[in-house]
Amino acid sequence: MKKLLHLQLLPLLSGVQRFSLYLLDGLDKSEFEVWVACKPGGEFVDALKQRGFRYLPLPTFRHPISPTDLFTFLHLLWLISKHRFDIVHTNSSKPGLLGRLAARLCRVPLVLHTAHGTAFQDSQSPLAYRFYTLMEALGNRLGHRTVFVNDSDRLKCLELGLLPANKAVTIFNALPPAQSELLLTIAAKRTMPDGGIVIGSTLRFSDQKNVLSLIRAACKACLQASQLRFIILGDGEHYELCKAMVHTHRLDSRIILPGWDSEVIPWLKVLNAFVLYSRWEAMPFSVIEAMHSGLPVIASAIPSLSELVDETTGYLIPLDREDLLAQTFVQLAADFSPALAKGKLAAAKIAGLCSYSAMLNRYREIYLADPD
Repeated sequence: MKKLLHLQLLPLLSGVQRFSLYLLDGLDKSEFEVWVACKPGGEFVDALKQRGFRYLPLPTFRHPISPTDLFTFLHLLWLISKHRFDIVHTNSSKPGLLGRLAARLCRVPLVLHTAHGTAFQDSQSPLAYRFYTLMEALGNRLGHRTVFVNDSDRLKCLELGLLPANKAVTIFNALPPAQSELLLTIAAKRTMPDGGIVIGSTLRFSDQKNVLSLIRAACKACLQASQLRFIILGDGEHYELCKAMVHTHRLDSRIILPGWDSEVIPWLKVLNAFVLYSRWEAMPFSVIEAMHSGLPVIASAIPSLSELVDETTGYLIPLDREDLLAQTFVQLAADFSPALAKGKLAAAKIAGLCSYSAMLNRYREIYLADPD
């Protein structure tokens, strides 16, 4: 039996943590003894304990770069040395660097990293961009394999020389069968809406998700099309500002911001279209869920989202074009029939593109293979 450690940072139930749960749920318990380490508290830790996975708290872990990172690294060294893991699988940038270094020093036989996006972004200053690319290259050098959840990030890292091609692989995220089947049942029942058009999203109210642009476009569209409604689920640093923007336009009854809710399926049932106008993404479960449920997706025209959404399954809007985003919302309100057809094609496309069995089998092959 292989002793497997999944390393995460925050104890939230966002996409990165859901990835671990979905993957670990599918592993054969006779093949793998599962351990997970992350910062204590939160829904993710509760979910781990409910499943009976072995949990290791890392109380000094912080999201921003911090002096406590040294204590976290030393703690990881001690834990990995003590438990003698056969596999250390890190997730996201900071756990990827600290965890891969600690695992290598402890001579772990297989050190694997899944890159849920990259720490470097084109919008950063040249100095910050250079620093994060160097950290990415160092982390990749320490690990045996790096898994990307989309092709665009993998190709960009190869182009920048951050790892050799034989260390890089793409494995798309996917939903467990029970969840995808439930969403496909919802998709099969979708018809033309009788009354207004409801456009929604599940996101973090952050700069990454470009939520201020989204809310401004929604307000503009609502003022032009009386039949439009919006439901934007989530919370975050811009949540109160977005509420104030909606209130200023006197649209509180038409642009609903309910806050965070981990149960998204009931909300997907009442939506007619889904929107995610992010500045950068990896492979968001929110879009995968929306497409499985038969919703046309309005997405920012960035490389990663373009791997999921195209003009047959939704609408791709260039960044910093709030006018085009608002215009697309109004267009859906005027004639929804093309969007309904796109949603049906979205459900068919995502079922083939994001296969749970393919995801599970490819990770299992890496776990069981000789790393070099």
